[in-house]
Amino acid sequence: MNRVFLIAISLLILAFVLQKFFIIAILAVGSVAISFFIGTFQMAKSIGIELVTFTAVLTGFVFGPVMGAIIALVLIILHLIIGQFSAGPYILWVIPAYVTMGFLSGTLTGDISFDLLGIYLTLAINLFNLILTVITFPQNLGNYLPFSVTNILFNFLLFSQLGLPLASLIK
Repeated sequence: MNRVFLIAISLLILAFVLQKFFIIAILAVGSVAISFFIGTFQMAKSIGIELVTFTAVLTGFVFGPVMGAIIALVLIILHLIIGQFSAGPYILWVIPAYVTMGFLSGTLTGDISFDLLGIYLTLAINLFNLILTVITFPQNLGNYLPFSVTNILFNFLLFSQLGLPLASLIK
């Protein structure tokens, strides 16, 4: 009993001391868990629920553009692989778009709040992906639109409700 209590207290102290990293790690684990869910339930692919955007933007905002880009790269690749998304030409712009978003989140921190930055970057990445889908695979627009709409709504809720509290907690 004392050993479990000591471990629990140690973990709480560690989480407090390393809270910046702890919150990012929890979000990254959540992102991977969502990817597993999508990989298991293929019908979930058309729903735009993912934590890659929120985690990458938060990481870039707090730790700078390079870390934002690295987290975006790792999480989007894991999301695509674990979620069993097809490895077609689509990934040629999706992966760089997420990396760019992670990078920009660390450079556009001047006169904009974290929640608005996240909402703008969510809109930008979805618009960019939508335009490239229309140009390259217009027949897939019907499949992409539900994802894009739900992704914008999901990330809007994340950034508007959790963005400022989490950013101020770890900034």
